[in-house]
Amino acid sequence: MDHLNNGDRLRIQFWGVRGSTPAAEAAMTGVGGNTPCIALNYGLEPVVIIDGGTGLRLLGLNLNSSDAGLFEASILFSHFHWDHIQGLPFFPPIYSEHARLNLYSGVSAAALEQILQNQMRDPYFPIPFSTARSRRHFSQVTAKGCQIGSLRISPVHLNHPGGATGYRIDSPAGSLIYVSDHEHGVSAVDDRIAEDAAGADLLIYDSQFTPTEYPNFKGWGHSTWLEGTRLAIRAGIKQLLLFHHSPSRTDKDVAEVVAQARQEFPATNAACENRVIFLPN
Repeated sequence: MDHLNNGDRLRIQFWGVRGSTPAAEAAMTGVGGNTPCIALNYGLEPVVIIDGGTGLRLLGLNLNSSDAGLFEASILFSHFHWDHIQGLPFFPPIYSEHARLNLYSGVSAAALEQILQNQMRDPYFPIPFSTARSRRHFSQVTAKGCQIGSLRISPVHLNHPGGATGYRIDSPAGSLIYVSDHEHGVSAVDDRIAEDAAGADLLIYDSQFTPTEYPNFKGWGHSTWLEGTRLAIRAGIKQLLLFHHSPSRTDKDVAEVVAQARQEFPATNAACENRVIFLPN
């Protein structure tokens, strides 16, 4: 990972952008096939990671967590469906005695620890989470939010089976809001998200389905690019990134989705692996 001093800028890099399951087909390599994982770096502060999908493995390989001296990182989990946690057992820092990992979610600290332990328990995984050598601290992001370095973290309630938490992140350099694994259509929830998103520089939005596909998948907990553009307009967003792409959507398909979305909201792009955005840009 590029560790150059970016001053007081917020660096946002995408390491996984697919939803549901990884996609390894050649026609999808441009957008990328790993499941959700985003790394945030403000200046030289420790990295803050959103979600632990399969992209977390690649991110971990690019973090300097094995040298002598303490390495620190924070991970915000939106929820615990496989595509958002399956990278954690393959994240090298959890096995390093030099690593301190601060793990956050919308559930209690005890519940978070238990959920992550269960994922790495026989018969699912050979190495128990409890034996990993890193130092780990578990926290709940309550309605009041929390502070991680210079980043202010505010939870965003999402409509998703089993529950999910999005995050608004405000920094001295700008703000973003992460709305992945959300199904539009519940007015009270949608209205609150629009309030939470107001004025953000960047909206990262669940676009698993197209408007044509969506009627066949109501209740699955995902949204469309069209709803993303509507939220961006309503909340006064500066830039929209379509995220959580369907595992069946090719690079060509994603490009077509972006072209349609730009007719509604011109400042739209697709989240792609290795894409880097700076705030302010």
